[in-house]
Amino acid sequence: MLAHRPFDNRTVQLLLVEDSDDILYIMKTELEWMGYVVDAATDGNAALDLAKAHRPDVIISDIQMPGIDGFEFLRRVRSLKELAKVPAIALTGFGMDADVKRALERGFSAHMTKPVEPDKLSEMIEKLIARAVRAGFRPAA
Repeated sequence: MLAHRPFDNRTVQLLLVEDSDDILYIMKTELEWMGYVVDAATDGNAALDLAKAHRPDVIISDIQMPGIDGFEFLRRVRSLKELAKVPAIALTGFGMDADVKRALERGFSAHMTKPVEPDKLSEMIEKLIARAVRAGFRPAA
């Protein structure tokens, strides 16, 4: 599935946050191959800086990371008016019902368990973008 262009024919901008260099490289490469523009960070602090600078259309974040974890990272993102409504996917190795519930309660728009098939991740990205557009979300260009 190739990324569509819902925002005035602009390519969808993603922020990928993953503390494993190998997983980050593979996922970033796959998402770029599908047509997304991907900023990547290996920790929550660097990811927050990228989010502020580039204002992503969708955030994909691991939960368990050194320093600030994915929950704290997203809490900080949500505290910024210009980023408060950006759709966010929790992408983690924890997939029990309680983990899914916790991610959604803590502000993530969706939860997916690693490893994830690239096509399934792309489907979720597109679903969240469509939902956000229907709700009036318009990212900064």
